[in-house]
Amino acid sequence: MLELAEWCILDAGEFPRLKNLEVIKCPKLIKDLPTKVPSLVRLNIEKCPQLVALLPRTTSIRELLLEECQAVQWEWQAVSSVEKLEISSFANLKEFERDLVTLTNLKDLNVKKCPRLLSFPEGMMRLNNLKELCVHKCPKLVLPLSSEMNHCYTSLERLDLYHCPNLKSLPLGSLQKLRSLQIRKCKNFETMLIPNGIELQNLPLLESLHIEFCNNLVSFPCGGLPAPKLSSLWVQNCEKLEALPEQMHSLLPSLQKFELSSCPKIDSFPEGGLPSKLDSLSIRKCKKLVGGWRGWGLQTLTSLTHFALSCESEDMVESFPEEGLLPSTLKLLSIRNLQNLKSLNNRALQLLVSLKCLEIHNCPQLKSLPEEGLPTSLFVLVISNCAVLKPRCRMEKGEDWHKENKNFPLSFQSLKVSHCRRWGYSTLDAAYDSQVECFGALDHMLNLICCCDSQVGMLWCS
Repeated sequence: MLELAEWCILDAGEFPRLKNLEVIKCPKLIKDLPTKVPSLVRLNIEKCPQLVALLPRTTSIRELLLEECQAVQWEWQAVSSVEKLEISSFANLKEFERDLVTLTNLKDLNVKKCPRLLSFPEGMMRLNNLKELCVHKCPKLVLPLSSEMNHCYTSLERLDLYHCPNLKSLPLGSLQKLRSLQIRKCKNFETMLIPNGIELQNLPLLESLHIEFCNNLVSFPCGGLPAPKLSSLWVQNCEKLEALPEQMHSLLPSLQKFELSSCPKIDSFPEGGLPSKLDSLSIRKCKKLVGGWRGWGLQTLTSLTHFALSCESEDMVESFPEEGLLPSTLKLLSIRNLQNLKSLNNRALQLLVSLKCLEIHNCPQLKSLPEEGLPTSLFVLVISNCAVLKPRCRMEKGEDWHKENKNFPLSFQSLKVSHCRRWGYSTLDAAYDSQVECFGALDHMLNLICCCDSQVGMLWCS
């Protein structure tokens, strides 16, 4: 309602049954909101920059969302029943009113895009019902975090900090109920702290940890990260990080998904290796670490089903994988940016008896698929940006088509080839004209896609 300028106040009890009120994109609205809304549960005011009004007094409200409406006057005691509060895009907000701490029912607090906000009020750390705290793009905010905060944030289950350059360290001692922790683009963040004397398992409920673009992060807590229920760990774009948490194999026994990307100083996994329950492992752009990949001991990870490896190091092998270095439980294998890779090791691939999907991306020297064929369990093959890779079944080259049947096993369902210049329409035409001759059992294949630079050809088989 772009033209709405003023709310027309009715004589009495305007909306006695109203539960949800949204006032969105009313740039000309200058005053008043309904005041008698005894049943109101949710109030959302967005992009009403000129609105001068008091929040309605009601004990029924549970959710309050305020975005770009900084002339609205807050009286937190009037909405003391609020459980979820979101404040966003308040360009001139420097501090909250002290009575914010009277919101004793508050469970979820989101503060976003407040470039001048300096601090939260004293006492906010002791809001005993606060379960989720999310702070995004508040560059001047000094979070009320202290190494002595033994009784603060004790109920917090989710903490999400994004683009908070004043954050340098994060004490973990009181976060006994924390389940999810995200620290992203906090450029001055250096470390997480575990106070001396705290029992070893001081993060007993933590399930997910995501650290990204923290260029000054140097280390994890000394002695390791005691999080027995941690199942997902992402560490990405931390240029100064020199080592992963110590004793991962014993302190992180529940870890299932681990992704490490763009951490150039890490050169090895911690002593003892990776946790035995690991199901998915992705290593990207970690040149020093990838250089010693033969010593990772992946073959001992009997729960591993997904493995992705990407590295532009010139020291990588010319043939991959090496025999006996990957577990037979793998279902997905993705290799990317292996600049020296010239061939796939057939004997090693044949040992991967559970492999369903094979992805090969940007391997510029890879010339062909194994002559002996792909694993018989394979469902999906995806190949992209392999400039010199060429298919074996090219009739005009005079190759033996029947010999190549085993390249595509009976289980095969989908082939996608993109930006591989030596694959072309002639391959597709041949496949279409002589499916059974060239591809053997490809008459059951569900999807065959070939994309050669800007040209795309498609063949659907049922």
